[in-house]
Amino acid sequence: MDMRSFIAKKTVYLVITLFAIIIFNFFLFRIMPGDPAAVLVPKTADEALKEMIRDKFHLNDPPHVQLYYYFVQVFTLDFGISSGFRKGANISDFLAEPIFNTLLLVGIGSAFALIAGVMIGKHAAWRRGKPADTLGMAFALVFYSMPTFLFALVMLMVFGGELKWFPIGNPYGQLPWVSDPPDWSEMSLLERIVSRGYHLVLPVAAFTIEMMAEYALIMRNSLTDVLTEDYIVTARAKGLSNKAILNDHAMRNALLPVVTVAAVSVGWILGGDIMVEIVFSYDGLGMLTWDAVNSRDFPLLQAVFLLMAIGVLVANLFADIIYMYLDPRVKV
Repeated sequence: MDMRSFIAKKTVYLVITLFAIIIFNFFLFRIMPGDPAAVLVPKTADEALKEMIRDKFHLNDPPHVQLYYYFVQVFTLDFGISSGFRKGANISDFLAEPIFNTLLLVGIGSAFALIAGVMIGKHAAWRRGKPADTLGMAFALVFYSMPTFLFALVMLMVFGGELKWFPIGNPYGQLPWVSDPPDWSEMSLLERIVSRGYHLVLPVAAFTIEMMAEYALIMRNSLTDVLTEDYIVTARAKGLSNKAILNDHAMRNALLPVVTVAAVSVGWILGGDIMVEIVFSYDGLGMLTWDAVNSRDFPLLQAVFLLMAIGVLVANLFADIIYMYLDPRVKV
């Protein structure tokens, strides 16, 4: 099967799975107890107003009719009206900024974590049993087992509170070292980029350390197994250099479990790593999800869950493509 046919086949599977997820997402929030109309109106509202709300949002229609309207809303990017802390606001109107903030945080953090984790695991496996292996795995195990909010809080208190090197909230804002700093709306493009980067340092560092530890452990264990394979012994017998054996032969197969973990964890990653966003008051999808849960904002939760599911599907598609590139024997 060539790459084009493979991608077409996987895309068809993705679309079928997406429809199944949309249907599941639809029924998941409709089997929950309570009356959605009662959430959207004041407690003192009369029954006539609640009935009008039910008619407007098709809550009195049969399930299959409601499902039809839900599909129409999803494919027109209309996620309904918030019933929680932003009651009455159109969800589509305020989703863009949290999505961008989260993608910025987890995109940069994931890239750093993947590169650093693979490098640590690679050198630890190649020097297994030596001090480099011991130190690398000790570092990875400490941060892998430590709760995220703990070292995030420590970083916040030390670098944001005690030393005051970095801000302690918001994804962007004014620059403290600039006298008479302009407001965000008045900043130039360069000033906005610098402001974003400055406010991202601590959240990205916390996110990177957390993910890097997991990737380092997986990479080290995977590469350790690969280095015992017969084809590695054959490569040594041919007189290939250690660098060629490691980079050209061992790393391609050892990266397969890392790709799998990275793809599977995308749903959690797109949640913005809720703990990191809460600790640093970072306005992303994780913070939005937390606020929606606290305010029982079911329409907003429904939209966020759907976005996470789509992210997982797309990530798994890319993972399958990378699999075929790393190991042509894989025909999934």
